[in-house]
Amino acid sequence: MSFKCVHLSDIHFRGLSRHEEYKESFEDMFRQVKELDPDVIFVGGDIVHSKTQGISPELIDILTWWFNSMAEIAPTHVILGNHDGLISNKHRQDAITPILNAINNDNIFLYKNSGVYPTGVKGYNWCVFSCFDEENWESVKPKKGEINIALFHGGVLGSTTDINWDIEGEIEHTFFKDFDFAFLGDIHKFQYLDDEKRIAYPGSTIQQNYGEDPGKGFLFWEIENKQSFVSTFYPIAHSQPFVTIDWARTVKKTVDNAKFTPHGSRFRIRSDFAIPQAEIKQLYSELKEKRGASEIVFKFDRIDPSQVSSDSNGFKSKNLRDPQHLLSLLKQYYDNQKITTKEWEQIEAMLRKYSFEISKGDSPRNIKWSLKKMKFDNTFSYGKGNIINFEKLNGVIGLFGRNRSGKSSIPGTIMYGLFNSTDRGAVKNLHIINTRKGHAFVSADFMVNGVYYRLERQSTKHQNRRGIVSAATHANLFEIDAEGNIIKDLSGEQRRDTDKLLRNLIGIKEDFLLTSFASQGEMNSFIKQRATQRKAILTNFLDLDIFEKIQNFAKEESATVKALLDRSPDQEWNALILEKGLKLRNVQEERSGVEINLSNLQSRLQVLKVESITLGFSNIVTPADITRQENELIEMQDKNKIFSEKIESLTDKISVFGGKIDKIGMIKNQFPIKELREKLENQNDLEKSLLILERELDRENEKLKNQKKSIKLLEQVPCGDQFPTCKFIKNSHQNKNSMQAQLELIESLRGQTGVARRAFKKLKEENFSEKIEKYQKLLEQESECKIKISDLRVQLNDCIRESSNLEDTISMSEDELATMKSKVVDEEISGEVDTLKQQIIDVEKETKILDAKRLNLSESIGLLTSSLQTLKAEWENYKSLLSEWRIYELVMNAVNKKGIPLQILNSELPKINIEIAKILQGVVGFTVELEADTNSNAMDIYINYGDSKRVIECASGMEKMLSSLAIRVALINISSLPKSDMLIIDEGFGALDEMNVESCNRMLQSLTKWFKNIIVISHVDAVKDAVDNVLEITHKGKNSKVVYG
Repeated sequence: MSFKCVHLSDIHFRGLSRHEEYKESFEDMFRQVKELDPDVIFVGGDIVHSKTQGISPELIDILTWWFNSMAEIAPTHVILGNHDGLISNKHRQDAITPILNAINNDNIFLYKNSGVYPTGVKGYNWCVFSCFDEENWESVKPKKGEINIALFHGGVLGSTTDINWDIEGEIEHTFFKDFDFAFLGDIHKFQYLDDEKRIAYPGSTIQQNYGEDPGKGFLFWEIENKQSFVSTFYPIAHSQPFVTIDWARTVKKTVDNAKFTPHGSRFRIRSDFAIPQAEIKQLYSELKEKRGASEIVFKFDRIDPSQVSSDSNGFKSKNLRDPQHLLSLLKQYYDNQKITTKEWEQIEAMLRKYSFEISKGDSPRNIKWSLKKMKFDNTFSYGKGNIINFEKLNGVIGLFGRNRSGKSSIPGTIMYGLFNSTDRGAVKNLHIINTRKGHAFVSADFMVNGVYYRLERQSTKHQNRRGIVSAATHANLFEIDAEGNIIKDLSGEQRRDTDKLLRNLIGIKEDFLLTSFASQGEMNSFIKQRATQRKAILTNFLDLDIFEKIQNFAKEESATVKALLDRSPDQEWNALILEKGLKLRNVQEERSGVEINLSNLQSRLQVLKVESITLGFSNIVTPADITRQENELIEMQDKNKIFSEKIESLTDKISVFGGKIDKIGMIKNQFPIKELREKLENQNDLEKSLLILERELDRENEKLKNQKKSIKLLEQVPCGDQFPTCKFIKNSHQNKNSMQAQLELIESLRGQTGVARRAFKKLKEENFSEKIEKYQKLLEQESECKIKISDLRVQLNDCIRESSNLEDTISMSEDELATMKSKVVDEEISGEVDTLKQQIIDVEKETKILDAKRLNLSESIGLLTSSLQTLKAEWENYKSLLSEWRIYELVMNAVNKKGIPLQILNSELPKINIEIAKILQGVVGFTVELEADTNSNAMDIYINYGDSKRVIECASGMEKMLSSLAIRVALINISSLPKSDMLIIDEGFGALDEMNVESCNRMLQSLTKWFKNIIVISHVDAVKDAVDNVLEITHKGKNSKVVYG
């Protein structure tokens, strides 16, 4: 008996979109199928797109029509695909079973469990390998003597996608060797996996996106027996296919290239460079008018996603942390200035030092990392055993669920695991732990530059003796291989050491929030910022804040140099040195003249002395000599008389101070200082006791006041004293019973306080403090007198010594005068002798004057020489400070806000705007432009409609949302910040209407060229239709649970 079967798979009905388009295509398919007159229709899974999410009334309606329409033609046999339910949570119901149960059509058969089932045609069996029942695959055995057809939804090794991507299959095609045929589903490309064409994928029934080839349809099997069979592919009509056409450099040529496509097609215009906005608008208009285009998007191919291109020119973000690159930027900045090689060497050394210091505190740059797998227990609302294998998640991933189901907790868990933080502000780790659990644990496998790592972080609750609960957190970091085996333990001695090493690998939480995670309510954060703050954020993305840090280092280091320069006088150093040198030479010349005159006088004196000796005048005493000697003696006697008077005065003063000391000693001996100190101590103790009593009295009075207030309540209750244990008035009864005791206690305290107060007053009247203070002043006076006596005695001893020496000199002078008188000569001889002696005296006097002048001039020369040397040293130091300051000034001027950072910003902004335009082109009818004011820190954002533009603040919610997303991606592309291959968007789609949601969905799909995973958290049903995979959150008891991979 022959067997004719229509084989289709991978339909992917959306919750709300494309229903009319699908209905039109399937009506064509049903027409063809009726003509083929099959025995059965087989549906190979993936009937719906979004698993259990987005099951709308519209979806149920079209599925009911679809299933019933097939069942009217032939018995319809259905297996489920991975998109039809939650394979990771098999206890949850799938999306198809309830609908088929509700339809209750006897001609529709659903096989959710693995097993062997009849096809309805004698001698032919379905051998179902259900992806929802892998446990029973081994029980699926072919029946001997009959034709056994294996049914399987999943990837088989060796199969390929529409873009010829090899599938890493779950099984090999030899898995079906015991079966006669294998009808497959899951892969969207029509293909046979064996030479005999027994194992086949029909591909998706309707083209899903631009990544799939047109001409989709179904397979028709005609099987006569095991050896005689044929299968034929039948395409079905598709009124709105996804068509990719290349930009032909003009609108006319491009539109002409589209003339053979169906009217109403979706068009993707592919180009390797940016298309001007005006031509995009024209192309958009003509494709709509001439081809009835239902959708127009643009694809700009590029070689490297990290490179932002502008027309044919491109740029890559340079590493501003590289001292050599910084040096090259400074050389470009000072291209027209003359700077010596030595100065450049000093600048380079400075930049190297600053870069090293900055790198110690900052997160690394130009690092790309990828989160591969995460296991976690007891974080937020989750329980144990949660797993997400991100390697198996590609494209746009939906994270859907009810409110409070734990959607936002997954990115929160990622942040806790990797950064020991959350996106929810200052939240302690204690609050990250599930309130019903004692600990939280996260294990995250990630890759950085081809090296695999595993981070394990655990927080455990602890309660101290006071009942305060806290959490202690521990972290371990390992290097692992691709299979997940630990190679090396990288954990530090303390957690902060481990976190520091982790920061060097993937950056800090602020980097993650800027690049990879638009947390709840923060999608529009950039455009919500003030104009100045926007510029600061852009500066961070471009790593321009390194220049501010360099400037801060330079300012701090140069402060000393600047202070020294400020203290250095602003003077003409050359003129000063010249003037000082001239003055030195003049003084040296003057001293030379004095030395010559002094030498002449010394020679003259020598001659006079020789003449005096020759004439025998040296031993002759004249009356003039006697007169001189007598005058000197009188002068010494007068001086000695002064010494005697001073000695007498000093002796009297010492006697006076000695008497004062004796009087003070007598008073001290009679003063009861010890007794007074004891009484003062007793007074202080009594004062403290009085304060304690007064405080206790106040406290007891307050207690009595509260008791009276409590007792007063009893007057307001009708039961009186009948119910003293009533919980509402129990305390009032207790207060009433204890009030008398309280009154007695207060009276006792009042008595004690009064006694203490009177005793304290009596002691205070004795003025013990004043008496002790007077005693202290006496001691100070005694000390002062002793010091004065000591000083006077020193002066007295000096006077006595000098007087004694002078008396000896006087005695010798008197003896010498007597001798001279015995030798005096008559006046006739004395005249000639006196004249010669006077000449000698005059010459000696003049010689002394000249010698003194010579010494003064020599001293001046020494001072001038030293001053000149100091001046020269100061000049050299000043030149060195100027040179050092010039280096600092060159660096600071180059790195200030209006220097290199402004140049970079001005050069990067057009490229950023081009990148934003590329992201938005074909998605919306506008682009976004960033404009920075060069004279301030402001940055404005404009929406450009082509013929007009306005500031973003005046834009609609849709415009702000899509603009924010485009700006974020553009900034990520040009940023040197550490970034992952993941983008998380937590809500933010509520501002979009149905048409704009479709545009946003196209944008999300286009962003997959930059991000491996785009995780979308949303309640908007139309967004749910756009995802490639769904992370389904389920509940196990009171706890959330997620398992994928």
